[in-house]
Amino acid sequence: MAIVISDARCLILFTNIGRLDILNSLFGQIWITSEVQTEYGFELPDFVLVRDPADSEIYDSLRQQLDAGEASSIALASQNPGSKLVIDEKKGRRIAAEMGLDVTGTVGVLLEASEKGLIQSNPELVALLVNEGFRLSPRLKKLLSRSA
Repeated sequence: MAIVISDARCLILFTNIGRLDILNSLFGQIWITSEVQTEYGFELPDFVLVRDPADSEIYDSLRQQLDAGEASSIALASQNPGSKLVIDEKKGRRIAAEMGLDVTGTVGVLLEASEKGLIQSNPELVALLVNEGFRLSPRLKKLLSRSA
């Protein structure tokens, strides 16, 4: 299984709706950086491990454009070829994709969990995420309500 590295937003969303089990079931293990751990602010579940980028040069460069959690997550993913990066922030996603990283977000996590049969159709799950401030287009809301 590929290494999965997450920024704070996805972890915070799933924590706030009480569904960290989705991430655990889907990925088994998730790596976060020390910066993401600070942003997350909750006690880490057993399946979340803290790993930091070995080379600070990439981080320092990214930090000029992104917040500390996003920059450190992208730097860590860039140093672990074949890893999957879970990040929702648009600018961070664009930069990571330009670096050739495998990028997904909270929506991608939900779709993958649905495809693997880990979650069933559940419009309430989508509503909970939206209530937590997660922004979805009407098209994505409809898609996730059918597949989540």
